[in-house]
Amino acid sequence: MKRVNIDAIRIDGGTQGRSVVDQPTVYNYLEDMKGGDVFPRMFAVFDGATYWLVDGFHRYHAYKLLGIKEIEIDYKPGTQEEAQVLSFGVNSKHGKPRSNEDKRKVVLLALEHPLTKHKSDNEIAKICCVSNPFVAAVRNPEAKERQEQNRIKSMKKKMGIESGDAPQAEQASKPTSVPEPAVNHLAGEAPDEAELKAAELALQADQEMFYKLLDSDEALKTAYDEIKRLNHQNAQLEIRLHGLMNERNEAVKMVKSLQKQVDKMKAKK
Repeated sequence: MKRVNIDAIRIDGGTQGRSVVDQPTVYNYLEDMKGGDVFPRMFAVFDGATYWLVDGFHRYHAYKLLGIKEIEIDYKPGTQEEAQVLSFGVNSKHGKPRSNEDKRKVVLLALEHPLTKHKSDNEIAKICCVSNPFVAAVRNPEAKERQEQNRIKSMKKKMGIESGDAPQAEQASKPTSVPEPAVNHLAGEAPDEAELKAAELALQADQEMFYKLLDSDEALKTAYDEIKRLNHQNAQLEIRLHGLMNERNEAVKMVKSLQKQVDKMKAKK
């Protein structure tokens, strides 16, 4: 630990692992600092002349806005390149959570960095604090496509959909032939056309959300929970659709009965 002038800390050395500094986070930290909150010390690498900031960019900008001149930091000796490598894994467990774009950025940097570009996917995954498949997907986009195909196949299997079949939500929205009048075994009030249309749009939106979840490398459990929710909602819609078809069948019976009466009246003339 050392107390240094904040202007002696460099933030332009390629040690920022995020895609962008989040301004709302900076101002939230600023307000918390004004309120007396004590933040963890920033971390830097000292090469004998310069302190290269590795961890604490949002805190750094908040301190600058607050007018702080000196600050206590943690540091270790090292080069600028070593500081860059250390920055690849920052914020994996603390601070503002990294976005997928942040993770992708550090993996791309690691794949090109002179100290790490020759390392295996597994080694880079540990340095960047991401999964091995994530690194493989960034290194080889074709691998990502295969991962997505495998995830979709896995999700379809969990949903009980055979390969090549449309998801239940799509099947429910496709026009089908109306069956002949059948015994009403599903009682309940039939929905009107507006209600059915709203339900269909809701299902489409839910399905879009499901496929977006598949794009996230850490969304498998969330996607599975979402599938169960969608299946439950689909079952409710199916009941409502059956109610509408039963009402239609009753209307067909009534029309046929009225047509017979009309035919009898014509026959008497």
